[in-house]
Order: sequence, then C-alpha cells, then structure tokens
Amino acid sequence: MADTHTVTKTKVVQLENGAYGVEIEFDDAFTDFAEVGSKETADFYATVEMGEAILMGANPLLLNAEKAETLRQRSENSDN
Repeated sequence: MADTHTVTKTKVVQLENGAYGVEIEFDDAFTDFAEVGSKETADFYATVEMGEAILMGANPLLLNAEKAETLRQRSENSDN
C-alpha cells in the first residue's frame, strides 16, 4: 500500500491578491498550501479535507471518488 499522511489541521488564508487558499498540516508535521480562489471554495476544502488520509506527494485537495460521490449526494439531497 502507498504511504499516506493524515490531515490534522486546515486554515483558510486570504492572499494579498484577494484570492484565498488553504494551509494544510499533516500528522507527520508536513505542511502544504493550495490557492483555490474564493473564500467559499477555501472553506469547503478546509472542512472536507480534515482527517483525510492523503497519498504522499499527491495534491491534498484532490478528493477521492468515494468522498466526492458522498458530497455530491449530500448536495443533491439538500437541494430537495
């Protein structure tokens, strides 16, 4: 199995250009940052990535297929 690390902390950060990003901290003390654009998008990723096991070296904002489907269904149900 591939090596993973788990997201233990996320923080939404506003950049000087007005865009937003997410600071991500992992259980092995590795940190990463991703610019995402809007505050709403940053809030979304900061929330859904908490506790996720991420492959070492992978973009931490890529959702696995199972989680993406769960979020899609939750969104569909809240629209009804």
